Amino acid sequence: NETMDRILLKYLLPAHVAMQQLGIYGACYKISILMSIFVQAFRYAAEPFFFARHRQADARELYALVMRWFVIACAFIFLAVMANIAWVQYFVGASYRAGLDVVPVLLMANLCLGVFFNLSIWYKLTEQTRFGTYLTLWGAAVTLALNFWWIPRIGYMGAAWATLVCYVSMVLIGYITEQKYYPIPYDYKRILFYLLFAVVLFLFLQYLILPLQFPL
Repeated sequence: NETMDRILLKYLLPAHVAMQQLGIYGACYKISILMSIFVQAFRYAAEPFFFARHRQADARELYALVMRWFVIACAFIFLAVMANIAWVQYFVGASYRAGLDVVPVLLMANLCLGVFFNLSIWYKLTEQTRFGTYLTLWGAAVTLALNFWWIPRIGYMGAAWATLVCYVSMVLIGYITEQKYYPIPYDYKRILFYLLFAVVLFLFLQYLILPLQFPL
């Protein structure tokens, strides 16, 4: 799910542009790693915490609270990166900055992956880890299908959007199965509000504020 797009870019695009687009995409992908680092650090710390609190009476309420603050932290990282993209872009070479449009898409994709990690705790706690296989295979199928569809048409932007759609679909299915087998009272209305607020504020900064301050 995380690397197939870069493999397919090489083979699904015309030979004379494939390596160029792969280089641009790979360079800009590195900026989204700021979110990935946080998500992975959270994952390694959260899973032992979740298991340690599993038998407490208020465990599910605690898991819901952790999810809420996780989304708040990720939304902050998303906005912090995009609000400072005028200088963050210098982490990649000038010839690769044409692909900066993939950064917000990939940041949001990694945020959704982190949400999925939170949701996936239910099948680990209940020892129904086969659902992890099912969800991973589903994500792989979505990734492959959308990359084959979009990469020949819109290049590396197709790979970025395929990544986001893949993780959003895994979150939705993960939430549905979690609510069926091990319901946790996630405050999904607030969570969706935080995400929507982050996206709207990003669009406001991107199209109204930053172009005036940092004309490119």
